[in-house]
Amino acid sequence: MMPADETRRGVLRRLDVPFAMASGEGSLLGESPFWDRRDSVWWVDIEGRKLLRTRLSTGETRHWTTPEMPGFVVLAAPDEPMVGMERGIYAFSCARERFERILPFDGLGQRFNDATVDATGRLWVSTMALDAAPGRGAIHVVTAELALNTVFDGLTTPNGLAVDVTAARLYLSDSHPDARTIWTAACDGAAGLVGPRTVFASMRDMAGRPDGAALGADGATYWIAAVDGGALCGFSRQGVLHSTVPLPFIAPTKLAFVDGGLVVTAKAQGGHGGQMAIATGLPPDLRGPAVAFWQAGRR
Repeated sequence: MMPADETRRGVLRRLDVPFAMASGEGSLLGESPFWDRRDSVWWVDIEGRKLLRTRLSTGETRHWTTPEMPGFVVLAAPDEPMVGMERGIYAFSCARERFERILPFDGLGQRFNDATVDATGRLWVSTMALDAAPGRGAIHVVTAELALNTVFDGLTTPNGLAVDVTAARLYLSDSHPDARTIWTAACDGAAGLVGPRTVFASMRDMAGRPDGAALGADGATYWIAAVDGGALCGFSRQGVLHSTVPLPFIAPTKLAFVDGGLVVTAKAQGGHGGQMAIATGLPPDLRGPAVAFWQAGRR
């Protein structure tokens, strides 16, 4: 997990922590874990077309079939999942077991992919072509009127979304094998305004590609899943790789911090691939905050 460019690496630490399988159900392409701040993590199976909820205390996992290919799930409240699919963002009613589209998306042959909610409750999302056609990916911020405001385009497999509100910085990546790059951009979280992007780090000379991400405590570390590299990679605010966390599967897709621990989703490749893994009792520098609930239509 070491980059060839030694100038971009400080003292690289390998953090070995014990992982267990959190879910009793696997997936074809697990993605987008989101903790409800209680006992459940919501996530999606993109290729299997499922919305899933795993109880951390028991490992019990329940799933619902989605009407379209899902890309992400975020929460507006503990039991209010919002799912980005092909034709828009849908609110899911647990009581009625029904999806209702609240934000239309008319990108022909495209779908939503990654997402994050910043500390102000604002939702940031990415879209991409269903066939991963080059240059059709984009990053958007969702407005208070439930519309998409595109802030970056020309990407292929946009991922790695995270917002450090304190440092006024947006993170994003492109997972495509020809890109394998992470960028940052100045970001006014209160207004949802973004400046030009600049290269933060390249993973071209590393094992794995940059996929889903999360910010550690105080935003000091940007953690990103190295899909096909079997690890999480921790970068400093200066873009220096300082830590790696080996994982029990080769193709992790995204991580999320939970109370005192973290969970990681994965593709169905190798070992426990397709299941969601959990590690608890982590050292302080491997912890992070829960992602905020989306204030849908309220800001």
